[in-house]
Amino acid sequence: MAQLTKKEMIKAVEECIKNIENKDFKVFFYVLDTKNNPSGSLEYIYSIAMSLSKMGYNVEMLHMEEDFVGVGDWFGQEYANLTHRNVKKENVEISASDFLFIPEIFANVMVQAKNLPCKKIMITKDYNFITEFMPVGVRPSTLNISDAIVTTKSQEEKLLNYFPEIRTHIVSPCIQNKFRPNNEPRKLIINIVSKDQSDVNRILKPFYWKHENYKWVGFRDLRGLSQETFCDALREAFLTIWIDEKSNFGFTPLEALRCGNVVVCKTTDVPSDWMVETLEDGSKTLTDACVWFDDIDSLPDMIASIVRTWTLDKMPQGLLDAGRKFDTRYTHEQQDNDINKSIVKELFEKRVSDLKEFLIQLKNNNDEEKESK
Repeated sequence: MAQLTKKEMIKAVEECIKNIENKDFKVFFYVLDTKNNPSGSLEYIYSIAMSLSKMGYNVEMLHMEEDFVGVGDWFGQEYANLTHRNVKKENVEISASDFLFIPEIFANVMVQAKNLPCKKIMITKDYNFITEFMPVGVRPSTLNISDAIVTTKSQEEKLLNYFPEIRTHIVSPCIQNKFRPNNEPRKLIINIVSKDQSDVNRILKPFYWKHENYKWVGFRDLRGLSQETFCDALREAFLTIWIDEKSNFGFTPLEALRCGNVVVCKTTDVPSDWMVETLEDGSKTLTDACVWFDDIDSLPDMIASIVRTWTLDKMPQGLLDAGRKFDTRYTHEQQDNDINKSIVKELFEKRVSDLKEFLIQLKNNNDEEKESK
C-alpha cells in the first residue's frame, strides 16, 4: 500500500476531525451471542450502546455467529433492533474516525484488530476474563489499545495494578426501571440465583431434610429466564439467595433489593464497590442491606431462621431499610452521565483534541519542509 504524502495525511486528519465533530462516524461494539441466555455483561454493553444510539451516534453491534439469536427475548426487542452486523458474512468498513469497543472476552479480536485505523477501547466488566483469554506476554498496549471502560473503582484499581499505562473510564452499570416492588402480599417463595445447579440442590434438599415443618415453603430456580419473567419472580417472592463468587459487580442482589426482597448473598472473591461500606473508624465492612454467608452448608438453618422471623412479622427494620439506599443508585440517569463524561468527553472529544494537535504538528512539519527546499 502506497504511503500517503504530507498533503494527503493533512487532508485525511482534517476529514477525520470533521466526521467526529459532526457525529458522522460509527461506534462498533463486539458482542457474544449467548443463545438466549441472560447475561449481565451483555446487558451492560447493550445499555451503553442504546444510550449512545439515543444520543444520536451511529451504533452497530458486531458478531461472528452463523445463527445469531440476540437479546430480544430476554432483554427486550428495543435492544435487538440495534443494527447488527456479521463480520464473517459482511464487509464491515472501519475508518480512522470510528470507535471499536471490544469486551475483554474477545482477546482474539483485539489481536486481529491491532492494525485497524480506528480508536480501539477494551470493555472490562469482568477482570477474570482478562486472565483467562489474554495471551501470555500480551498486554492491551501491545495491541494498540490505550483506553478501557470499567464498571467500578475497585475494578479500575485492579486493572491499573497490572496495566498502569492504560487510561481507564468508569461507566457504572444500571438497574432497569422495571425492578421495583409491587403492592401485592409476598408469597413464601425463596428464589435461588446461581450458575451451578448443584448449588440449588445443596440448598433445597438439606433444608427440607432438616426442617420438615417448613415443607410449605417453596423454592424457585431463576436461571435462564427473560428479564421480565425474572423481575416478576423477584417481585413475587420474599427472599432471594444469590451465589456467584466470581462476580465483579452483582446485578441480581441489587435487582432483588429494588424489588423489596430480603437478600442473602455468598461472599464474593472481590467485593464490588456497592457491597462495601466504610465505618466511622475507617474500617471496611460488607453492606448491611444483605445477609452474607461463606459456607453454603450453613444456609438451611439460616433460611429457616429467616422464614420463622418473616412469618412472625419480626424482620429487623434496619435490614429492610438498608436495602432502600440502593433505590437511587445505578440508575439510567447516572449511567447516562457516566457515558457522557467517560465516552463522549474523554474518548470522542479527546480524540478530536488529539487529532487537532497532530494536525498542527503535521502542518508545521510540512511548512518546515517547504522552507528547507
